[in-house]
Amino acid sequence: MRLKRYYSRTLYRSFWFNAGLTAARVLGVRGARRLGRFGGAIYGWTHPQARAAVRANLALVCKAAANNGGVTRTFRNFGATLADYFQIGALSKTEARKLITVRLGFENIRAALAHGKGVLLVTIHTGLFELGGLLMEEFQLPLVVLSLPEPNPALNAWRAAYRHRWGAETLEVGRDQFIFVAIARELAAGKCVAMLVDRPHRGDDAILVDFPHGQVPFSTGPAWLSLLTGAPLVPVTVLATPDNKYTVDAQPPLYLQCRDGSQTAAVRESTVELAARFREIICQHPDQWYQFVPLLASR
Repeated sequence: MRLKRYYSRTLYRSFWFNAGLTAARVLGVRGARRLGRFGGAIYGWTHPQARAAVRANLALVCKAAANNGGVTRTFRNFGATLADYFQIGALSKTEARKLITVRLGFENIRAALAHGKGVLLVTIHTGLFELGGLLMEEFQLPLVVLSLPEPNPALNAWRAAYRHRWGAETLEVGRDQFIFVAIARELAAGKCVAMLVDRPHRGDDAILVDFPHGQVPFSTGPAWLSLLTGAPLVPVTVLATPDNKYTVDAQPPLYLQCRDGSQTAAVRESTVELAARFREIICQHPDQWYQFVPLLASR
């Protein structure tokens, strides 16, 4: 199982990210969102492969959401989310936090940190998950974001600087066999390490989880890290609300239990539990699940 390239080589460049930041400053929140929704819809209609992938992925969650209207809404929502991504880079931190309507469950993160093993914050490709980093600074919680390498070093540096603005560090993960040591060091220092679970980049670190109309691959990486370091898992989601703001929700932590001495079974059980928590959210908000590669083809 291996997922295809998930980004546009043309658009995933620091030049366009700087242009997005400039547009956000000029247009303001409302203007940038209008442009983002329009641009997202145009991108969807002019990229049939991406559109077909979104339709196929939505069909795994909700057949009704996989029609043309649901697919278009997904691209439009992503365009608005991308506009907000640039907004929180262009606005002051105080103004950017006003985009967040509700902050839920941060006591769960504090409780997990009290165990002294650090915390693994696990999230999925819904809403504007970068907003979570902004809130971590507000709650004075140290954050390290795990990130796959971008298409070029300049964009790696751009996104790391973007997060560093509110104190979030970036730790690039790739094929370095010693990356586990670096992650374990951050956790041992009592930090929160954020990572995505719904887009495994290697076939050997994923399991297929049952969804309403098919199976979706979820990474076992967070569960293995939890098992080997003792750090609890805290599922976190960021979702857009009808009033064009966001809700950030940190759920109660998961603590891995290795029954009968089987590490593999414990990892699988915890990954399925994580996926079950996220499955409900994805099914409720399918047009905020930004998966632009065909998950069925990844088997």
